[in-house]
Amino acid sequence: MTVPTRSAREVVELYNLVVWNEHDLALAEELFADTVVRHEVGEARTLTHAEAVQRVADTSAMFEKLRFDLNVVVAGKDDEHVAIVYDSTITNKDGSEVAIGSIEVFRVVDGRITEVWNCGYGQGVWQ
Repeated sequence: MTVPTRSAREVVELYNLVVWNEHDLALAEELFADTVVRHEVGEARTLTHAEAVQRVADTSAMFEKLRFDLNVVVAGKDDEHVAIVYDSTITNKDGSEVAIGSIEVFRVVDGRITEVWNCGYGQGVWQ
């Protein structure tokens, strides 16, 4: 019996709401493709599967807690592209909190994240 491939939207929601919010690295292993291209303004960086998972582990370890709330999720008709608008609450090791927000666009192929476009983030929450 073949397990159906997750939709692009499901993958992106799981990545943000489970991988990050629950620090589920096993799920991160499932959701990343062999390579993940992270696009930022002026540059792009290709991560191996292991580097993409390690990026999540390293970032998570820097903080006591990370929480992503997805305010908007828009799935493209191609079932490969998903855009999100998020607010994130970061709890530092000393208990202080910082709120950030951003927009990201993901490309998901065969149930795995292959590319992410990130415009950077700003401190605060979306108004």
